[in-house]
Amino acid sequence: MSLSLQRLFIVLLAAGLVACESSMPSRPTAPAPIKPVPTPRPAAPAASPAPPAVLPGSSAPLGAPKVINIDPKPESTGNATEGIDPNIPLETSVTPKLEPIVKGTTKPYIVNGELVSPMSEITTPFTQTGHASWYGKKFHGRRTASGEPYNMYKLSAAHRTLPIPSYVRVTNLSNGKNLIARVNDRGPFGRDRIIDLSYAAAKQLDITQHGSAQVEITLIDPNQPEIAAAPSSAGVARDIAPASMPKASAKPAASLDNTGVYVQVGAFGVEENADRLQQRISNAVPETQSLLNKVYNGKMFQVVLGPYPDHAMAAQAANQMRDQLQLPALVFSR
Repeated sequence: MSLSLQRLFIVLLAAGLVACESSMPSRPTAPAPIKPVPTPRPAAPAASPAPPAVLPGSSAPLGAPKVINIDPKPESTGNATEGIDPNIPLETSVTPKLEPIVKGTTKPYIVNGELVSPMSEITTPFTQTGHASWYGKKFHGRRTASGEPYNMYKLSAAHRTLPIPSYVRVTNLSNGKNLIARVNDRGPFGRDRIIDLSYAAAKQLDITQHGSAQVEITLIDPNQPEIAAAPSSAGVARDIAPASMPKASAKPAASLDNTGVYVQVGAFGVEENADRLQQRISNAVPETQSLLNKVYNGKMFQVVLGPYPDHAMAAQAANQMRDQLQLPALVFSR
């Protein structure tokens, strides 16, 4: 075969192959993978607010008044003095002085459902009459509201509202004995008492034997001249007038009628204290001047309103003294 014929044959063969390939169906290609459509997620429920923080030892949220639901028993049943070493010396006097009020002790709190608002500063005159009890070895060494450990051999006290620390004169109205105690704790709770005294204070006021007594308390302002309390040679608390203050005369004051209903708003071992309360009431409630009396009963100078013709009118006057002047008021008849 000649060279030209070979070339022609190759050309024809190539053309035939191309024609065959173009007439064949195209090869199927693999389909592209189908991407799944994401299923929409349900919206997450709104987060519920976190419960408020709670104060340790209470059921109150942080920032709310602390809730106290306890009722410590006064040491008035059984022999509460059993186990107390009589050889340990008792503090016999304290001198009032200005001290910074402990942070946190002025916050309102709730005790057995009652909202209590402590005083944020020393405001006088402040007097209160009611029952006092005492607490001893059961609480000895425990932390007080001031942060200090309770020492039953010191002259201290617990009060619901007075500044911590502060100083009060406590007078046992049954025997006239009185002394100054330092308030460094909160209480009493759950009972009809106005103050809880330390063992040392109760011992010197002759309260430990019966467990409680009717007392009168007076808040002391260390910036003002104040009658100091110190034990006498017989170990009995008594009033001592400083040289800068003239001694009060024990002359009898007004006497009460044999019949009638009266309201006592204060009782003092020192006449000047009774005079100050009398003046305060007279300035604040002038309409009471004709009914305002200072009575000396041989032991105490009493500030008394009356006589009233019936118990209802006396009770109304007592409520006025409590509400308007925050004074304790005791209605009694003769």
